[in-house]
Amino acid sequence: MAGLIKVILNHGENEHNPLTLSDDQILDQIYTTHVHSDTKFDVAPLFSLVENILNRSTHIADNAVQGHTGSPEHVVDKIPANYSSPLCTLKQISSEMSCKPPGEHIAHKTTLSILNKLSSYNWDAKAVLTLSAFALDYGEFWLLAQLQNQPLEPIANSLAILKRVPKLTKPQALRKHRQALVEINNLIKATLQVIEVIFEVESLSSYDTKDVPALVPALEQIPVDVYWSIITIYVARH
Repeated sequence: MAGLIKVILNHGENEHNPLTLSDDQILDQIYTTHVHSDTKFDVAPLFSLVENILNRSTHIADNAVQGHTGSPEHVVDKIPANYSSPLCTLKQISSEMSCKPPGEHIAHKTTLSILNKLSSYNWDAKAVLTLSAFALDYGEFWLLAQLQNQPLEPIANSLAILKRVPKLTKPQALRKHRQALVEINNLIKATLQVIEVIFEVESLSSYDTKDVPALVPALEQIPVDVYWSIITIYVARH
């Protein structure tokens, strides 16, 4: 994932570029943002909702780029019962990512800022919460893209204008930004897969590493993977 981000950011081998940091250098910086807590955030229901939103949103975006219509096949939404969304936290994360210029230095600083805000959460929760904040905006955008100009949904037209949906979903705009949309969708799909793996590895942390020695390097890699996941989400938003 790190390699893909570097290509998209299109930077050179600048010694001052934060994206040229080694894993050890990244760990030195992100460990200072982490505060151990005995309270564990339940990641599973939130991740289920995020999967619902992003699987369908990326499908809508793919269709828009290709000029197709239709719903994704064999997709069953997993809706957790009686779930209370951490909405304030998601809005705070979204605010961190909003209205900032693209670029590797800003992406790195924003990632550290988000990690500081989420200092007491487990590493997998940090990644899922950040992806959830992104999903709120990305899902809303493509929902409005579907609803705009429908007579039974007049409020969607005004909301869509505020979100710049018509400007970005006109045929000429889609043609102009086709490659960027494809890359964003690919980033989102890859990030979903990476975070799912992080989530699964984190769930194995209760096992004794003496019995499963292969867990040690996998668990040690999680913070770095979370860093790259968050920076990827920032790039996808910009």
